[in-house]
Amino acid sequence: MKLKSTLITKLPYWVSLIIVIFIFFNSKNIKKWDRENNNVISWDVISYYAYLPATFIYNDYTLDFMDNYKGPHKFVFWPEKSPSGKKVILTSMGMSILYSPFFFVGHMYAKVFGYDAGGFSPPYHLALTISTIFYFAVGLFFLSKLLLKFFNPYISAWTIILVTIGTNIYFYVNHIQAMSHPYSFALIIMFIWYTIKWYETPKLKYTIFLGLLIGIISLIRPTNIIVALFFIFWDIKNIPDVKSRLLLFIRQYKTILILVFCCFIVWLPQLLYWKSQTGSFLYYSYGEENKFFFNHPRILKGIFSYRNGWLVYSPVMIFSVLGMLVLWKKFKEAQVSIILTFLVFIYVIYSWWCWWYGGSFGSRAMIDLYGLLALPTAAFFSYISEKKRIIKGSFIFLSFVLLIAGIHHTAKFRHQSFHWDSMTKEAFWDSYFKTYPSNTLDQKLKQPDYEKARQGIDAYVIKQNL
Repeated sequence: MKLKSTLITKLPYWVSLIIVIFIFFNSKNIKKWDRENNNVISWDVISYYAYLPATFIYNDYTLDFMDNYKGPHKFVFWPEKSPSGKKVILTSMGMSILYSPFFFVGHMYAKVFGYDAGGFSPPYHLALTISTIFYFAVGLFFLSKLLLKFFNPYISAWTIILVTIGTNIYFYVNHIQAMSHPYSFALIIMFIWYTIKWYETPKLKYTIFLGLLIGIISLIRPTNIIVALFFIFWDIKNIPDVKSRLLLFIRQYKTILILVFCCFIVWLPQLLYWKSQTGSFLYYSYGEENKFFFNHPRILKGIFSYRNGWLVYSPVMIFSVLGMLVLWKKFKEAQVSIILTFLVFIYVIYSWWCWWYGGSFGSRAMIDLYGLLALPTAAFFSYISEKKRIIKGSFIFLSFVLLIAGIHHTAKFRHQSFHWDSMTKEAFWDSYFKTYPSNTLDQKLKQPDYEKARQGIDAYVIKQNL
């Protein structure tokens, strides 16, 4: 009986372990790191990763060596030119920091076993693949701890299954590794966990952890600084609580300064790099690529559009939205912090000119927040578990159907039945119940006009009749 009780109480951990093992062996079978043209270090990852080989292999973070390089290695860098004329890496270095332990092991492996040690041969791709699975596993570990703190093991385990298997995060862990989203997913869960621990006991170690975490979270994707709202508003239930919170921060001002300082330490190498390459400590490297239209956010389209709409391709996440409606009853201390963080987050990410996040599967920016959204998801099922059997059974059945739908969507996207930026209602339902695309799919696609989108105008490219 004791063993059975232990297994039940640890159920979310066991579920998480099974998911990670399955993904590990599935990734091993796919072997994307060993492909010639469809490998791990590509597209956005090239910029995320560039700091590592530039600094530690070519000994030149300025990338000036590219101009006259005649060495033995193959390399791929996509720098931009700063106003001063120097090369500058497009993205900030947060991902390179997280990649670094795995990069060094991959570099050593490449040198020992005779691979090209220039930073882009199979061992480096494999290293980043392993890093993705590792950080995802860390995220699931902390998510299990977090859910078990407030919910029973069965609800916690089912929430983990829904959030990780039934959504687009599975694709970004198993098929498109080294993108930032699984890493942010893990770090934000850790940030939530240590926020709660800090309010229970504001120890120095929790303060340091929180400062370092919010530093690296924002260094990976600056817009993710929004999750700091969770820290500020945790356990706020009413207006008087706001005043009490302000007084707490005033009393704990030294602790808050330590937190801010730790965040600054994480950002310091980036600030020095920008100063070296651009002449300014702060540099907006994306230019037109990072244009926001805050006066005209596309929130409804971002969530419901057939063009990568969040709930269209990850329908199980509807329970996270429904869960926010019952937080006042099942998880009141989290109500304000979760809802406020969620609303500000979707306002910002869907104010971006490319609100459909071209090249992605199902609004990938939302993945970062899945750890936070697991809490209202669990709150919803906790609320439903107290209802009549018919109601409880209906919602469990619905969640299972939507879980299967999410898995099916992942398979369809992997087999190119869903397009990465040109989906329409007609294209979505074209051979929906089949994994592979029909012969008429291309005729139902509509490519968005990227140039007009940068001006804040939603339009399609007009196809030319040949």
